[in-house]
Amino acid sequence: MRKNPLTFFLIITMIVLTFLLQGCASSTNSTDLSSSENSLDTPAADSSTANETLLLDISYKVYSDTVKDEDGTQLVQFRFSYPYIDNPNNDDGIAVVNNYYQTQLEQFINTVVPDGKKAALELKKAAENNGFDFHNLYYEREASICYNGNHLLSVLNISYEYTGGAHPTNYWSSETFDVKTGRMLSLSDIFGLSKEEVLEKVYETVISQIESTTEEDYYYFENYEENVKNHYSENDFILGPNGIIFYYQLYTIAPYVAGIPTFELPYDKAGDLAIQILPLESNELEREIYLQAGRLIEANKDVFYNIFGLAMLPLELPENISGEQSLFPVKDNRFITFSDLDNYIRGIYVKSEADALMNSGRYVDKGGRLHGDINKDGSMGYYVDWNNYRFEVNEISENSATIKIYVIDDSPAGREEKIIEINMLKENDQWLLEKMFY
Repeated sequence: MRKNPLTFFLIITMIVLTFLLQGCASSTNSTDLSSSENSLDTPAADSSTANETLLLDISYKVYSDTVKDEDGTQLVQFRFSYPYIDNPNNDDGIAVVNNYYQTQLEQFINTVVPDGKKAALELKKAAENNGFDFHNLYYEREASICYNGNHLLSVLNISYEYTGGAHPTNYWSSETFDVKTGRMLSLSDIFGLSKEEVLEKVYETVISQIESTTEEDYYYFENYEENVKNHYSENDFILGPNGIIFYYQLYTIAPYVAGIPTFELPYDKAGDLAIQILPLESNELEREIYLQAGRLIEANKDVFYNIFGLAMLPLELPENISGEQSLFPVKDNRFITFSDLDNYIRGIYVKSEADALMNSGRYVDKGGRLHGDINKDGSMGYYVDWNNYRFEVNEISENSATIKIYVIDDSPAGREEKIIEINMLKENDQWLLEKMFY
């Protein structure tokens, strides 16, 4: 069965969005592990508190690449996003954090990318030899800022892969930094306790919340107490706006359908912490918009490179083409019908832009099959590197935002940074791009 590209795109987006918002958002359950006199008081909103919670200026860097076989088959997609902290004063701590993520990217390129290419080629060969459909693989890691303030930065990374199984696999990793020094913090650093004492606090929090779960929301394995203690990694935590969030990987304490289980310990119930952590306002809207912006940038890249910009979709061309013949069937199993392509484009751009693209005449419906017009195919000199770029989102509101993208234009005239700004609008409850950009 062929995959509908828009459906697949939306499924992946929703998976990542759900995981990211689930991870950084506050849990409805909490456990009080301290007496009231030992609780961490919520700081008063005075000038010193405001100064302490000033935000770091953070954008996202992205490595993105699509590998094709010699016959043009799309084999595997790679995407790795990570935070980049603006550092105008050359602070040593910020430099350490930025270097950490640069090293993470290099490891991804040097290990995951070659392994992914090899796996895709082997699977494609097996598909050809055994008569089953090959679907391209993907390896992606999406970063999201869960806490940014009080000289602390907590980052959640959602890694998700499709390697030919029934569904994508997902796993989380995270880092929490003291930005003043660049030091990565452990739970022992935060609580001021030994590793053993910290783990007992985690187990107590998690088991208490599982036992208080209502029957309709209960999905944990029967031996949950044993699993809670056997499958927790001390690095599996993030700082959220209101508390420390512990998480467990898929399948460890609950079935796949339950997703990643999370358990929050509010700051005001965590006892005397060794590091002061101030509660912050929720940034769920900003995280959602950044995720949608990243996905739409990648979708626009596909449209511009392969569909309506530099090239058009591959066509089934005969050996001899008559002078008047210009319409030929599209050879891409994502888009069998005109409706397939139309739905894909309308999941990326607002109605006015989608109408303009789909009515351009480059693609038409002929006998229920999508055809392309070779007379509409054009070419242009284009030298922008979309394998490596950086973006930020500004002017955020409930229904609009502006994406600012930094790319390198390596044209014959010289190498220079190019800045692209594009509006993202919410139309029919869906975030879409105002225009195709390049």
